[in-house]
Amino acid sequence: MKTIFTLAITIAVFFANATVFTVVNTNDSGTGSLREALTYANYYPGTGHSVVFNIPLSDFGYNTVTGVWVIQPLSVMPYITKSGLLVDGTTQTSNQGNTNLYGPEIMLDGNNNSIDFGFFVSNASNVLIKGFIVSNFLYGIQIFGPQTQNCIVSGNYLGTNAAGSDTLGNFVGVEIFGGAKFCTVGGTTSAERNLVSGNEHIGIRVFDATDNIIIGNYVGIDRTGSFAKGNYDGISIEGTAKRNKIGGAASGEGNLVSGNVAYGIPVFGAGCDSNIIMGNIVGLDAGGVYAIPNTYGLLFDDGARYNIVGGLGAGQRNIFSGNSGYGIFLYNLGTCCNDVVGNYIGTNISGTIAVPNANGITIDGVATNHYIGHNVISGNLQQGIVIHITGSDGHIIEKNYIGTDASGTNPLPNGFDGIRLAEGVKNNVIAENIIAHNLSNGVHVMTATDINNKISQNSIYANGTLGIELQPLGVTQNDAGDIDNGPNMLMNFPVVLLCEYEQATGWLHVSGSLDTPSPETCLIELFKSDNDPTSYGEGQIYIGNINADAQGYFDAWLYAGNNIAAGDYLTATATDAQGNTSEFSLNAFVENFVGVPLSKKPLSVFSCYPNPCKNFLTIEYSIIKGEKTEISIYNAEGKKIIILFIGNKTLGNYTETIILQNNELNFIAAGKYFIEFTEGSSSRNIVEFIVF
Repeated sequence: MKTIFTLAITIAVFFANATVFTVVNTNDSGTGSLREALTYANYYPGTGHSVVFNIPLSDFGYNTVTGVWVIQPLSVMPYITKSGLLVDGTTQTSNQGNTNLYGPEIMLDGNNNSIDFGFFVSNASNVLIKGFIVSNFLYGIQIFGPQTQNCIVSGNYLGTNAAGSDTLGNFVGVEIFGGAKFCTVGGTTSAERNLVSGNEHIGIRVFDATDNIIIGNYVGIDRTGSFAKGNYDGISIEGTAKRNKIGGAASGEGNLVSGNVAYGIPVFGAGCDSNIIMGNIVGLDAGGVYAIPNTYGLLFDDGARYNIVGGLGAGQRNIFSGNSGYGIFLYNLGTCCNDVVGNYIGTNISGTIAVPNANGITIDGVATNHYIGHNVISGNLQQGIVIHITGSDGHIIEKNYIGTDASGTNPLPNGFDGIRLAEGVKNNVIAENIIAHNLSNGVHVMTATDINNKISQNSIYANGTLGIELQPLGVTQNDAGDIDNGPNMLMNFPVVLLCEYEQATGWLHVSGSLDTPSPETCLIELFKSDNDPTSYGEGQIYIGNINADAQGYFDAWLYAGNNIAAGDYLTATATDAQGNTSEFSLNAFVENFVGVPLSKKPLSVFSCYPNPCKNFLTIEYSIIKGEKTEISIYNAEGKKIIILFIGNKTLGNYTETIILQNNELNFIAAGKYFIEFTEGSSSRNIVEFIVF
């Protein structure tokens, strides 16, 4: 009777404080067990319930060596279906002391993957799970359901031992799926960080779920951020996962994703759109100094599109370095239109020392229309960027440092070519990059089916062989009439016959010829040469562009400022109307102009590419008067629909890229349009372009 009375008092007290359910033993079930606490919390009325821990040292589940209490379920644990529930393993530390100096005190052990999951949240919102070691399950923690929002998983070890020093893997560490949204895995402090390592398949998986955040975690590495304890894949975004954020620009938001067997961050599926990956270190230690390789750093595959990798802010920058395969891999039919911006690929965290991937960026398997801009892609063992396989078309590569450190000046070479195009790629634009110090070519176009690849306004210098190489290897001499075929149609380069510089005004006089069909449709770009030992290029400083007449002759003045001087060498490229760019021309010595330039007639150059276009249109023009300038777009009926620029600009040469699609301001549907360029009272040019 006394025992029954005592039990009744205990139960009464328990229910009198129903919002707090205390786990007091490591039993699989029964009074005071985790199973019972979760069951009561799910069904008890009200919200704001908590499951806390106060298990004594005398409990049979306490491991005196590791300092953790081990709960080993004999069957599947209850789903968590109560919104607002806090499941707090850190309360064991508060109540019994910090017995595990290396991590949490409460461990859930799934008995060699024989139990489905450690915790499963099903259609419940605002659930917080923190402070556990969850290992040896099929799934460590699962968060599921279209009714599930704003759940948090933080401060856990998923797939490791108690010390976070070795593997004890689940099949998957954390999985968010089935429409769950606005959930967070991790946090910005070390206490909120999850250690997700040693899992047999995936560390963190987001599948058919939107608007979730994964920040501040260590994935594939030990608790110190120093040694590989790999998952097979690190953080995987799959299916129709949209608008998820991996990392972030604020302090502590970036994930460390290193040491994984295959991919650090794979993103694959035709519905994987508009995800953001920024501020992460992928392939290095926590300090960003030495390699702890994944095989591949980042993968976009199977139709992933419109995702953003990095950003222009320093905090948005990802580091993809030290990986044994590619830093970034853009792959497969349907994968398109992803932006890779502002990242360090092949360097340490400061962008000053090489920590190589095999290739920096590889685009392959009919992936199309990516934007690669403002990155440092240097120090890699092979190519900085390689684009290959027929159909891998339409990429824009601009404003990157390829072969230099983050300052853009010091050598940090890639082991072969800065950029390599091969096996049938077309309609790519390589513009305004610094491509220098690479041990082979600056830009290498390899096969006869690699055509219509525009190489424009880059600073290309000090590479090991040629600045621009159109195979066969070595300088390819011009042929009469330019009727041969090959990489970029083996476009003939210009022949510069006279080059004079007027120091007092900064104007440059250039004359020569271009032997090619329809030379008046070609763009001739002029560069200060680094006086390569071959005497052909390389074009180190872009000066401007001019056009030839219908017979292929050009005689023009253009403003060069202090970009060149008498005694320097000039080189040039030619690009036809389809976008085929030549190798650099034979260097021409720049003489000092001493005559009276009565015939000085500066050319106003205006052109646009690619044409036809879809998402982007780049325009190039020269300002020669400094008077009011207007650049406008007209539709086929002659109605002005957009003014791109109106105002005054200083003398010089300009390149601007406008977004035609996915832009509320400038959205332009498929059809025929015209760009009009005017400076002062006279119309300089009207160019027709097609949007498809």
